[in-house]
Amino acid sequence: MYGKFHATLIRTVTITAVCAVGFVHAAESARQTPVVRAVQTVMPSVVNIATQRIVRVSDPFEAFFNDFFGTPPQEYKEIRQSIPLGSGVIVDRSGLILTNYHVVRRASSLEIRLANAESYQAKAVAFDATNDLALLKLQGTVDPAKLKEVAFAHPDDLLLGETVLAVGNPFGLENTVTTGVLSAKNRTLREGGVSFSDILQTDAAINPGNSGGPLINLDGELIGINLAIRRGAEGIGFAIPLRRIETVLASWLTPAQFSNAACGFSPKTVTQEGKTAVAAANVDPDSPAHEEGLREGDIIAQINGTQVTQAIQAARMLWRMKQGDPLYLLLGSGKVVSMTVTAMTDEQLVRRRLGVQVQKLTNALRKALGLPDSLKGLAISDVMTDSPFAAVGIHRGDIILALDGTPVQTREALAQALRQHHPGDTIVMHMVTTRTRYGDVFLKEFQMRVTL
Repeated sequence: MYGKFHATLIRTVTITAVCAVGFVHAAESARQTPVVRAVQTVMPSVVNIATQRIVRVSDPFEAFFNDFFGTPPQEYKEIRQSIPLGSGVIVDRSGLILTNYHVVRRASSLEIRLANAESYQAKAVAFDATNDLALLKLQGTVDPAKLKEVAFAHPDDLLLGETVLAVGNPFGLENTVTTGVLSAKNRTLREGGVSFSDILQTDAAINPGNSGGPLINLDGELIGINLAIRRGAEGIGFAIPLRRIETVLASWLTPAQFSNAACGFSPKTVTQEGKTAVAAANVDPDSPAHEEGLREGDIIAQINGTQVTQAIQAARMLWRMKQGDPLYLLLGSGKVVSMTVTAMTDEQLVRRRLGVQVQKLTNALRKALGLPDSLKGLAISDVMTDSPFAAVGIHRGDIILALDGTPVQTREALAQALRQHHPGDTIVMHMVTTRTRYGDVFLKEFQMRVTL
């Protein structure tokens, strides 16, 4: 019996070796279908996201997560050193990962596992609850040569019925590929208070844990981020479309998101005569870009001598820029816009980091708001819809007293405190909220943690 087993073992090894040699001619094999080639292209860009502990939160995706996790069996608790949360995709080889916000919102810590089995800790450097997207950055020393950024399709280049693939980490099963077709575009999806009207529908199996992973076409290009499944149905999965993804990413991948400097605009992809081009968006009227003549909608043909045809190309160049770096834009009109990346003003920094506008709490303002003379701080004059304060009910008229224990009574003091932190850091805000009832003003002092 031992002899037979030994012979079988040798034979198996020999066959394996022959197969390995055969890989040299794999491109000639009928097995090398477009699906296989697309998987080989995108797989190095897909990551698995895990955490040490699940933080229970209440949001529109709670039921979806309960289906995924529930109560882990005892053997799962004993064997697993980390808990799989979902998937993500590399969007920049310097270590930037895109995923769903509802995935990372529940994480006590973030562990990223690459396709080559290497693991890194990560932190969220940007998130958008409305669009359910989050941007993570790998921590520590990262070798860009080991990372492969995903290729982006043209945002509106979608064919109903075309073959698509969902890649991710369903139920913790790493690097799983499912295939199907693009079933529909512009679907409406409502989950709790979140509503989408442009969702992609596919019958490629999207299971719990696929969330945040890429939906790709047969060219291996990203067309969407897997979002959720229709509960109680089979063959109905949803993904956030690339048009929405690229818009959000372009607003994040700027110097202002990663430093205290700003270039004064963000890029967006537009279509001209059937071809994509990059246009200027969100041009800040107080920025050098505007002073040098850049206007909303201007076509940007080159950035620092490099041709760009899609927003993600431009964004990958812009976010690395630091204060003092030169920036040259060749516009489609032939005009050259030359500027220097500058530090954000105090007002710009407060607006960018906290999503609010503030004003000094003067005696006249205290009287107008019905506040005691002893109260000192900054009054919030406006709260933007994507501000971290908006989600917890902070409104116009509430007062900021201190940041991380440091009193802030002027915009300059608040900006100076914010300059000591980076996006992804968590700060503690000491505040007073004001409420008026039957003509009387009620004050409540409290502290809140805010992730920049």
